Amino acid sequence: MMKLDDLKQDWQESITTPTTATDLTKVIAALETQTTKINKEVKRRDMLEISIALLLIPVWLYGLFISAGVLQSTGYFIAILSCLFIPYRLIKAKKVKAPKDTSIKAFLQNEQQKILQQKLLLESIVSWYIAPLTVSIILITLGGTVDSKGIPHLNYSLIIYYSFLTLLVLGIYFLNKRAAKKKFTPLLAKINQQLLEIGQH
Repeated sequence: MMKLDDLKQDWQESITTPTTATDLTKVIAALETQTTKINKEVKRRDMLEISIALLLIPVWLYGLFISAGVLQSTGYFIAILSCLFIPYRLIKAKKVKAPKDTSIKAFLQNEQQKILQQKLLLESIVSWYIAPLTVSIILITLGGTVDSKGIPHLNYSLIIYYSFLTLLVLGIYFLNKRAAKKKFTPLLAKINQQLLEIGQH
């Protein structure tokens, strides 16, 4: 991992104006503080999500084993695949190409890539997280009401349950959308601005 002191030195050696070097050093220090904080938050989030997903797999497998029919089995199967895909998606979003040098530009480009991938991860949460898990839950619960003819019955309890599920799903969606906008977009803009300014020197 590149050290802030190395970045300061590299930049100061590449320009001739002391004031500019001092100003940029402060900006880089602030950016490093922000990115370090976000990286720690992402790491904690990923560990929690991956742990939950892996712990749920045996539950879904047991449900699949005692499934009441095709509809419920499909739901369990989707749930198992989702719990396998979620860790993969989270880990993939953290993989970035390591910079070949320790210049200030390489540092910013590396942070830019990491922040951008986390932003895209949250913006696409419907496709890889919300939708598959929601579909699986609906199929599992609805499959439990199938009669002897294989026809599911949507009762009052399920309607209430699905109403709460809808509110939960919307809450998760908007929280992640807000996080992508409030947390990652401003920081990404700052990094892009610094890269632009460096390109002008």
